Amino acid sequence: MTYPVKPGKGCFMKSFVIGICGPSGSGKSTIAEKLAGMLGCEVLSSDRFFKSEMPTMISPVDGKEYPDWNNPDSVDYPALVRAVEEKKKEAGLLIVEGCIILTCQELRDLLDYVVYTDASVETCLFRRIARNVKLMGLSVEEIGEYYLKCARYREKEYCIPQKEKADFVVSNEYGFDADLKKCAEEIKAKA
Repeated sequence: MTYPVKPGKGCFMKSFVIGICGPSGSGKSTIAEKLAGMLGCEVLSSDRFFKSEMPTMISPVDGKEYPDWNNPDSVDYPALVRAVEEKKKEAGLLIVEGCIILTCQELRDLLDYVVYTDASVETCLFRRIARNVKLMGLSVEEIGEYYLKCARYREKEYCIPQKEKADFVVSNEYGFDADLKKCAEEIKAKA
C-alpha cells in the first residue's frame, strides 16, 4: 500500500528513509499510516512485492508443506530496493514497512531509522484472525492452524530478532499514540 504525500507537510531537504518492522498483527501498517500523516510522507509496503510463486516450508509440527509468507524469499527484495532507491532521489521522507524487511541487507543499508512495532502474541494473533477473516475469507481454524504450524516459527526466526536492531520500539499492546508522538519527534530531529 502506498499513501500519498500530503501537500504542505513535512518539507525535508534531504531524503530520510524510515523502516517499520514487527510481527504480523503488531500494527505496522496502522502505525506507518499514522506516522506518515504526522510527517507528511509516503509509505511503501513490502506486501506489494510478494512474489507470485511463494516459497514453501515443511511444518515442524505436522510435517506438512505450507506456503511460507514469512520467509525472506517470499518478497522480491531487488524490486523493493529499486523502488526505495528511486524514491530516495526525491528529497523528503519515505516509510518502508514490512514484517521482515531487515533481513535484506541491501534494504537495511538504505534505512536511516528503524521502528519496531511490538505487541503480545495474543494481541497479534487476535488482530491477524480479525484481518484474515475479513480480507481473505479464511476461517478462524485455518488462520490458527497456519499460525501455530508455520508462521510462529518464521516469526521467531526472522521477525523478532529485528527488535534489537531498531532505533525505536513502539508498544502497540493498548494503543500507540504516546510512543508514536515521541518517535515522530525523534525522526524530525534526525531527518
